[in-house]
Amino acid sequence: MPKTCGIDDEGRTVDHRTPLPMRELGPYPLNEDGIASLLTRYEFGDSCLRRIILDQEYGPQRSPRAARLVIDARVVSDGYRWEPVCLDLHDVRQLRIDEIAGTSCVLFAAPQFTHFDGLLQVDLCPERFGHEHPANSKEVFEGAHLVFEAASGHWSALKRWDQSGHTAVAGAAGDSAGGGV
Repeated sequence: MPKTCGIDDEGRTVDHRTPLPMRELGPYPLNEDGIASLLTRYEFGDSCLRRIILDQEYGPQRSPRAARLVIDARVVSDGYRWEPVCLDLHDVRQLRIDEIAGTSCVLFAAPQFTHFDGLLQVDLCPERFGHEHPANSKEVFEGAHLVFEAASGHWSALKRWDQSGHTAVAGAAGDSAGGGV
């Protein structure tokens, strides 16, 4: 297995993973209008979760936990071409990530966004509810495989991955979504 992270000779963290593509559109808030825009732009059935990045700082002056989710989804208005979309969640209060047996995580439905107790819940596997909606945040987490609860968030469309599907398109201009969460 290739080494993806480590410490160099000077004690700095080194990350050899593929960088994320640059931001193309956004960021848009994950409020009522932003969520409607996200769900209108993308078809999430059979989309693929490409990466989850959790940022948790410890210590006396720690910052709130953050999460970045990168999903390859289809753009409805552009012939259903694939495009990476990034969900950035801020001040993540709780999360649940169950182990995935295969090599990828296929999403069978669009993410479900709910608001309970002043927090945003993002459920990436909501098909267990059918056409029903959870009544509270506890129900969101019951039986969930991939769910996050955060104070806020935003989404961005990213530039396409290169032909290999691994690295960002060279020479892409714009704000980087590959930096800190």
